[in-house]
Amino acid sequence: MSHTAVPISPKVRKIMRWVEWVILIQCVIDNVMGAQIDPRFGQPWQLALFVGMVAALSLRFPNQASLQQRRLYVALEMTLLIIAQFSRISFSSLFELFIIKACLLLPMSDAIIATVATTSIRIMQFTWGLPTAIEEVQLRGLDFYLNPQRILINTLTTAITVAVFVVTMGFLFASEQRNRYRAQILTQEVESLATQLERSRIARDIHDSLGHSLTTLDVQLALAQRYSQATNNSTKLQQTLETAQQLTVQCLTEVRQSLQTMRESNFELNTALHTLAEQLRSSFTINLDIKLPPLPQQLSYQLYLMAKEGLINVQKHAYATQTHLSMLTADHQLVVTLHDNGCGFDIGTQSSGYGLQGIKERSQLLGGQLIINSGHQQGTTLLITIPLTTAA
Repeated sequence: MSHTAVPISPKVRKIMRWVEWVILIQCVIDNVMGAQIDPRFGQPWQLALFVGMVAALSLRFPNQASLQQRRLYVALEMTLLIIAQFSRISFSSLFELFIIKACLLLPMSDAIIATVATTSIRIMQFTWGLPTAIEEVQLRGLDFYLNPQRILINTLTTAITVAVFVVTMGFLFASEQRNRYRAQILTQEVESLATQLERSRIARDIHDSLGHSLTTLDVQLALAQRYSQATNNSTKLQQTLETAQQLTVQCLTEVRQSLQTMRESNFELNTALHTLAEQLRSSFTINLDIKLPPLPQQLSYQLYLMAKEGLINVQKHAYATQTHLSMLTADHQLVVTLHDNGCGFDIGTQSSGYGLQGIKERSQLLGGQLIINSGHQQGTTLLITIPLTTAA
């Protein structure tokens, strides 16, 4: 079992301190009034010393200290209670509060030992003083209550019942505090994980949305620089600069779309895919076959980004002339298939590019999977399956 103390919030420690001070005030009142009836109650200086030391101990709750320091703290309080018991100082509910503090500060075995030891000493002290108490009662004519066996059994039963109840409540409170602390830790871990996932999503969005456009823009600017150095290429220079300007506008549009699509309700998957196909038709022929039911906006946008990254990979690496993209539902699944007739690649050595990795991560976040089928000069097929239950 762990030797760590129960994590206690400052608010709980403050409440426990106030409760202890209230009990000490009650203790002073009980002893002052009791001394007027029975002069054998603890002396005023003993009461003042006891209350002062307990109040001083209440100012510190060493739940963050080492196990030895916590044991010393509990042992000191236990010693004070035992001395008070033999000094005939009434300490009201301090004993029950002591048990709760032991449950919070010590491992279960140590807390039980401290409780049993203190309870046993209290019972022994009562037993030793029982003859004197009986004599006092006889002098007052209350013989009916003087059966020692009955008194002892009642005292034992009461003491054990109270001790068991308080120990149980103490451990329940300790368990509740531990659960709260663990819940706080789990909440922090979830927030940290959510932050990491959001960073990964932003990285994928930047790569998917801007990677191709910025690469093409870089090529166009390099061409513009080359044409500017020639004397008879003003027409080509003008065309290149116009293309670069269009790409700049496209980059800004894609940034806005990446940041706003999740909040707006006007994203339409079919329209976005046809617009993307028109932009890429100068590189190869694209056949679209989209047969999907109405889908949540977030899912539609993720499907669009996966299709876009797949088509851009075809444009950059496949040297294909024909590409077929289909999206449909079958067997309670969304099925996305992207096939090209390009050069293909060796899956074992070239399937870890950031683009394909991004598609794989997106499909996994949606509860699906990505299957890649490719070979040298055999084209490439990407098969993405997403359960409709997850998609919904």
